[in-house]
Amino acid sequence: MRYDEGWIENGDGNRLYWRRHSPEQEATAVLLFVHGLAEHSGRYRHVMEHFSRRGFDCWAFDYRGHGKSPGPRVHVNRFDEFLTDLRATHHLVRDVCPGQPLFLVGHSQGGLITLRYTLAHPEDLTAVVVSSPFLGIHPDARPNAVLQVAAKLLSAVVPRMMLSKPPDASLLSRDPEVGRAYLADPLTSRAVSARWFTEVTAAHRDTIERAGRLQTRTLVMQSGADQLADPAATRTWVKAAPADLVDYVEWEGFYHEMFNETEKERVFERVEAWIRAEGNPGHGASQP
Repeated sequence: MRYDEGWIENGDGNRLYWRRHSPEQEATAVLLFVHGLAEHSGRYRHVMEHFSRRGFDCWAFDYRGHGKSPGPRVHVNRFDEFLTDLRATHHLVRDVCPGQPLFLVGHSQGGLITLRYTLAHPEDLTAVVVSSPFLGIHPDARPNAVLQVAAKLLSAVVPRMMLSKPPDASLLSRDPEVGRAYLADPLTSRAVSARWFTEVTAAHRDTIERAGRLQTRTLVMQSGADQLADPAATRTWVKAAPADLVDYVEWEGFYHEMFNETEKERVFERVEAWIRAEGNPGHGASQP
């Protein structure tokens, strides 16, 4: 495998960090990973290495305010600023890898960003994969009514006010080492801004309302025992999307981060089979 990393400008004055794991031989397809909330692309190194060994050219980036990319931590004035970051990275990947099948792979908030990006920019994408997409907050993780009202007021008055809510790292994976590594990682965050909260809440509603406009083949995978992203919201989105464009898989008993689960190899195999079928439509139908 080859490893590269670097920086790009996203078009509105922000610098973004990117990394790439690519095979020595000609790649089967290009995978662009979009990480989740309050984390970074480095947490997908093992996933990228796995797929690179399987012949895929794997890219990832840290969007604004996350990981190595500068900016106020976990803050946006508008949620779709994250789409600007994805679009800049998409263009970089296309410049380097023209003509190859290209798949977005988004987890959690990265899944929400991926779905919104796909709805807005369906061109030049072969298909997309989302895991435990953040289409709603699980009922057990939602702030109470008082905190929700306070967040709305703060968003209007002091939008960068940080709301601290240490994550329950035990809910990430059934492998306790995953949670320990997350908490020890200096590039993960422990708070979100008030404006981020109101923006992501609006993005949840809007993305579900626009599900019927989907034009791109999509594999939606949901962890059945997810207590962070709401599985019910994912099922609602899937039911509203065009049935012929969406394959849905629910992993019973899995916690939020299926790529870090104790049985993650099963997830890798399912994703690879689906991507290979979508990248070669004449070689049989994809199996969700």
